[in-house]
Amino acid sequence: MCTDYLCSPEDNVYNISFSRFKIRDLEEIKDVIELDAGRFIQYHFSPTFLNLREIGATLEFTVGGKAVNKFRLIERHYFRDLLLKTFDFEIGFCIPYSRNTCEHIYCLPDLDSHTSDGKAEFSAVIAQIFRDT
Repeated sequence: MCTDYLCSPEDNVYNISFSRFKIRDLEEIKDVIELDAGRFIQYHFSPTFLNLREIGATLEFTVGGKAVNKFRLIERHYFRDLLLKTFDFEIGFCIPYSRNTCEHIYCLPDLDSHTSDGKAEFSAVIAQIFRDT
């Protein structure tokens, strides 16, 4: 579990809140995970999930009373305490008091032979950071 965030709750001057998160399998075209969200999103996968090659991750979030320019989102995939891959997404301008949805499509990280035996322990954390330039 990630306990070391890239920013503190007090840094959220834009009042950004994750409201929904969904992962879909792009080969089978079906939803795999859908959940309500909050400050961060953390999920754990079954071993069969890690056999997927390409997924779409849809995030819904709201913005408070201040416009956000270049909202940045960091997603980290872990196996036990080992960081496998980091994704760094930049979402453009978000108007005040808006509900926004974005989808990122990407391949899951490959697990080497040492980690593939414990696939059930794979997890991912999405943390948020904010930048206004």
